[in-house]
Amino acid sequence: MTESGRAGTGAPRVRRGSSDWDHALFSVIVAAAVVMVSYPVVLVFLRSVSTGDIGSPLTLEWLRALADSGRSRDALINTAIYTVASSAFAMVLGVGLSFLSARTDMPGRKLLGLMAVLPILVPPFILVVGWVALGDPNAGLINITASSLMGARTIAVNVNTMAGLIWMTGLFLTPYVYLLVAAGFRNSDPAMEEAARVSGASRLRLLTTVILPLQRPALLAALLLVVIMSAGDFIIPSTVGLKARIYMLPSLIWQNSNSFPARPGLAAAQSMLLVVIGLVCIYFQRRALQKGGRYTLLGGKGANPSLFSLGQLRYPLAAIAFLFALCSSVLPILAVSAMAFMRFWAPYALKPENLTLRNFRYMLFEYPQVWPSAQHSVLLAVLGATLCVLLAVVLAWYVIRMRGRFSGLVEYAMVIPLGVPGIALGVGILSLWILVPGGIYGTLWILLLAYVTAYIPVAIQFVSSALHRIHTDLEDASRVSGRSLLSTIRLVNLPLMRPALIGSWLLVYVVILREISLVILLYNPSTIVLSVGLMDVWGSGFYPELAVYSLLLMVLGLVPVALLSRVAKFSAD
Repeated sequence: MTESGRAGTGAPRVRRGSSDWDHALFSVIVAAAVVMVSYPVVLVFLRSVSTGDIGSPLTLEWLRALADSGRSRDALINTAIYTVASSAFAMVLGVGLSFLSARTDMPGRKLLGLMAVLPILVPPFILVVGWVALGDPNAGLINITASSLMGARTIAVNVNTMAGLIWMTGLFLTPYVYLLVAAGFRNSDPAMEEAARVSGASRLRLLTTVILPLQRPALLAALLLVVIMSAGDFIIPSTVGLKARIYMLPSLIWQNSNSFPARPGLAAAQSMLLVVIGLVCIYFQRRALQKGGRYTLLGGKGANPSLFSLGQLRYPLAAIAFLFALCSSVLPILAVSAMAFMRFWAPYALKPENLTLRNFRYMLFEYPQVWPSAQHSVLLAVLGATLCVLLAVVLAWYVIRMRGRFSGLVEYAMVIPLGVPGIALGVGILSLWILVPGGIYGTLWILLLAYVTAYIPVAIQFVSSALHRIHTDLEDASRVSGRSLLSTIRLVNLPLMRPALIGSWLLVYVVILREISLVILLYNPSTIVLSVGLMDVWGSGFYPELAVYSLLLMVLGLVPVALLSRVAKFSAD
């Protein structure tokens, strides 16, 4: 219909002035978001080549100190070993579990899938405390049991080693590999597999020449993701790692920032190593995803792919798979729960006379730090998740619907936080705001800024996927009827995107609640959060109280998930 025809029928026209204001508002918000996620990386670099605070004369002193420091070299070597080994372990375990649960006739496949992703909802500190309770060489339950069976002191498991750190980190990273790979296994094209079978391909050849090559983009994306996460991991290296005197870059950055005298320039130079690793991985990950079209299947949904028959290996492989799934979450949770009821943690302490509720009473009602930190954590998680989702809506709309002049730049800028480890991002944020008199440093607002900066990309993945599924005709109808852009988004898009928005909100809420590396350099005693409080209790060595603290953090994270999971969508394609 022509414009004159529309005018003749009296149909309302889109309000041009309102549209211009809406576009201007979105553009300003997008520009601010790009600056927010970009400046920490720039400031980390500037701080690493400055004699003092940013703005002071430039120098290579800190880079030379990094090259000359024996501890930094050892930490770099340890970080490389830790990253490569834990990433390889997570890939083997994640790909294996996803294939067994999605493509075989193994019993209990659905239950295995649920158990494989459970660790994402469990704070990593639970994994650390649980495996200390299980695998400590002196008081671990596994070693106590082994000693009782052997009749002599036996160390069957020792988490205070590099192998122990790799074991815990690999278990923690496995769910991320599982989520990225399992969907591809389920959606594999049965026609291609049947053609390979007809041509005489064995099951092993079918797996290696058809099924796995089709998953190559997802496999590479998963590998690069776990490399970034393991290289920048803070919790395990700074707890069990320091206890075992195994130094890595994240723990050295923390020590150099908090030592007396502090060496923030050296911490920034060490952070640059992690930033370079992360950004290189993000570059190759983006290339892998962009080349995904080479492995795209043509055709409709079709029939489900056939299951691989495991024959006599069904039950042995099921036992092995469930054992690894139990080790990643269930066993640590049970160990932490048992520790929480002990009067003290020591060899052979799990006896009826040593059980008590005193730890719960003390931590929940007497320990002065718990409830202020819990209030801060919940407030920041709620506000952070909400802001991330709202900003994600604006950014996704700018890139997908407006297709603004700088949409490509915005899209690439929004993945920067994925490639910057949390402690390095914290160094960049700290480098700016510590210089601003009367600014947000030392307040909850700097923690909120850090959370939003780090987790905008997570929310964008969900929101962009949901927005792509909404046809523009619905929005055009709303605009032609006289609605403004903001009203159209509020009345048309947001209701249709509600499951994805709730799913992204819950995921961001959970990860903010348990995040520690990002804020370990930004908090002060008046702004402490639960995850940082756990580090303080860990340093004191009061493990039963630490177990109660860890369980509180887990409960606060799981309650909203339990309440809202029925209306949430946790897949972002």
